[in-house]
Amino acid sequence: MSDHLWPARIRSEFAQWVLDLRAHHPGVLASLDQHVAAVRHAISSLGEKVGPASLLGYLIGFWDGAHEVGWRPPQPGQPLDFASLRLSAVCLMLEPVPAR
Repeated sequence: MSDHLWPARIRSEFAQWVLDLRAHHPGVLASLDQHVAAVRHAISSLGEKVGPASLLGYLIGFWDGAHEVGWRPPQPGQPLDFASLRLSAVCLMLEPVPAR
């Protein structure tokens, strides 16, 4: 799969419905914010700039690692786990910034 297709694939499999929960569940928003901060810290601690290339690398690496240990994406209505929130947060970080 082409690298640029990963965020779209993950969004279509589960991340979009996780991100949609932000408006109705403040706890999900807070969790995503914490994951965004943790991802920024993880990438920065490697001496890399946080940007599309490093975020995409993180996303693919995290996805592969989660699958290696047997993780599968949750379905709507199932509890959100660490991996679901982390991957959704990275998808959120890869969204283009709206023009002002």
